[in-house]
Amino acid sequence: MSDSPLNPYAPPQAPVVPPETAPGEAELATTGRRFANYLIDTLVVGTAISFALALFVPDDEPLLVFTTNVGADLAYFISLEHLTGCTIGKLVTGTRVVAEAGGRPSFLRVVGRTFARYIPFEPFSFLGGKDGRPVGWHDSLTKTRVVRVRGI
Repeated sequence: MSDSPLNPYAPPQAPVVPPETAPGEAELATTGRRFANYLIDTLVVGTAISFALALFVPDDEPLLVFTTNVGADLAYFISLEHLTGCTIGKLVTGTRVVAEAGGRPSFLRVVGRTFARYIPFEPFSFLGGKDGRPVGWHDSLTKTRVVRVRGI
């Protein structure tokens, strides 16, 4: 055996950079990407809700239809954003939810984000934004951001 510091059989070494970077280090998602996220997620959740309603809920039960809609939204956004940091829409557009200070948002921040989506007129909070990179109420209230993690 040699005392040489280089081992030709050692695996290559590279710095590991987690995808959950701080918003200051990553580019905020554009209005177009955020709108695409909304459309894709609405289509996915809407299709799932329609399927569940057709199978399990009678048409003459409006309260049951409403609670099924809300329950599907909550389950979709909370589970996916907490476990993976992204929904199907964010996966397609190459974006991810991060905490304002960096890293993955906590479970309670994700729950807060999801409930904040029900604030009346919340979608209008995306109008404007600095350099076409909006921060909606469900972002600012929970101290989270949606950042770009890859190009399309």
